[in-house]
Amino acid sequence: IPVALFVLMIVDNEFSRFDGIILLMLMLAYILFLIQDSKEHLEDETLTLDTPLRWITTIPLALLGIVMVLVGAHFAVDSASSIAKNFGISQWVIGIVLISFGTSLPELVVSIVAAIKNKADMAIGNIIGSNMANIAVVLGVSAIAKPMQIETTQYTFDIVTLVVVSLLLVFMVAGKNYTKPFGLGLLLVLLLFLSNIAGQI
Repeated sequence: IPVALFVLMIVDNEFSRFDGIILLMLMLAYILFLIQDSKEHLEDETLTLDTPLRWITTIPLALLGIVMVLVGAHFAVDSASSIAKNFGISQWVIGIVLISFGTSLPELVVSIVAAIKNKADMAIGNIIGSNMANIAVVLGVSAIAKPMQIETTQYTFDIVTLVVVSLLLVFMVAGKNYTKPFGLGLLLVLLLFLSNIAGQI
């Protein structure tokens, strides 16, 4: 759903504040659904904590983590922009290859470990949750902070690839088809995508 909404929203070459608000509301509704669903599955279970929550230390650490993420994001954007200018590469390509792959490494590790331990649902959940957060929250907040102009005609292949991969993921989850051939198929799509990007450099 987030992917479909994103594609529809950028048809007019603009990602507005209203679009961002819609995506954030979608994410909020999804989170509320997950909370309600988890309560129904855990209503007969009791949660016990070995140690009480230490709010005095937990809140400052959480705030520190947020600040560090903001600082890291600032340096990442500046560094990526500098690389793009020095090598004459478009910021779109740098964003897709350097930043996106770099930020996806933790998710990749978690999914691989989950798959090795035969916890396919955890691996898929990690991927779906991450992509929903990236589209609904990251793009939503970014659009609210500053509406974006997007020349969709320049990125037709990239957008089509996004839709294709999303559909493949839906078929994989719906049919519980967590097989090596399916994984190789997704990697093939990635290689085609990267080869197209290489042609733009």
